[in-house]
Amino acid sequence: MDFDNLKLTNPLGLEPKREKSGSDTFRKYNYQYHWAFCRILDEHEIGSEFALFIEEHEDVTIADSLDVTKTTFELNQIKETSKRHTIHSLTNVSKGESKSLIAKLAESCCDKSYSQKISKVNFVSTGGYSFNIHKEGYNFEVIDSGELNDEEVKKVEDAISNISGIEGFIPKLAFVIPSLPEKGFDFVVEGKISSLISKIAPGLKYDANSIYECVIRDLNRKGENSFDYKNWDDALKRKAITSGQLSDVIEQHISRKPDENIVSEMIQILNDEYSLNSLARRKIVRGFNRYYTRKIASRDLIVKEVSNDIIRCIKNHAKKHTNARALEADVKKELNEKTLVFFPSQEDITGAFLYELLEGVEI
Repeated sequence: MDFDNLKLTNPLGLEPKREKSGSDTFRKYNYQYHWAFCRILDEHEIGSEFALFIEEHEDVTIADSLDVTKTTFELNQIKETSKRHTIHSLTNVSKGESKSLIAKLAESCCDKSYSQKISKVNFVSTGGYSFNIHKEGYNFEVIDSGELNDEEVKKVEDAISNISGIEGFIPKLAFVIPSLPEKGFDFVVEGKISSLISKIAPGLKYDANSIYECVIRDLNRKGENSFDYKNWDDALKRKAITSGQLSDVIEQHISRKPDENIVSEMIQILNDEYSLNSLARRKIVRGFNRYYTRKIASRDLIVKEVSNDIIRCIKNHAKKHTNARALEADVKKELNEKTLVFFPSQEDITGAFLYELLEGVEI
């Protein structure tokens, strides 16, 4: 560093910027992406299955299932603003605009092929709200449309009256004040990652910054993708962050060694009963470690289902065998297809089997 430069004036700072809207626009979009990041962390914490889409009919759209036949959608319009919204500001048409804020939101939801699948429509504003309920002394983080008085509801109805298919829109409508601050939100999200991992899997070593960087880059990349996808699986891969994808990123950046006694017992079993060369044994140990990490860190439902299936099969056949390798052969024959597809290799199945045999099953 040239310390002499620390005392010198910046020539570019001597005049006010002619255009500042670019920075403001970037911050607003950046805020939306970080709000979306917080939402998927919240969903991950409670073990929910989800797919989150950026810029897909609304700023943030959240599907509550990866099964397209079962999923419903929550649509969120995000406003990063210091303005406190009233029913008037939400329902009146501002100068230079063709529609009110509420009308724009309704148009995203009403008279669409997916309208019946919408479960919730949120107007999210950092500036907060000033409704009649606030004059009564209440201060809610989420204000459902049912909390509005008759006059406020009437204004909403009038604002969307010329939009087709509005039946059912107002009952789904809610106004949300986000907990994510307007500034420093990237540090808040990174702290939320640390808090989440400490809560769901205490004692793990993890890299919150790397998790943050991976996910925010993926959110930005998928938000920039403006293509439409008629196929659901294509949409999940190319436009969404799913519960499984988030779990995978978190698992890749955490580490904790299994109990030394269990590892020693596994190595002993591999040496005595499997008659493997060192390379094959190493692959199984790696599979064991991967499965261990997923078990303690993942909130994905599939991990629990796979674990239950392996344990069930072990219990069904354990009394017939005194040898782990023979027991594994019978267990593999009974595992369901979903479990078999879960593992990328036979060594990974063996590693998971040995983990559950030594740690997860009382025989």
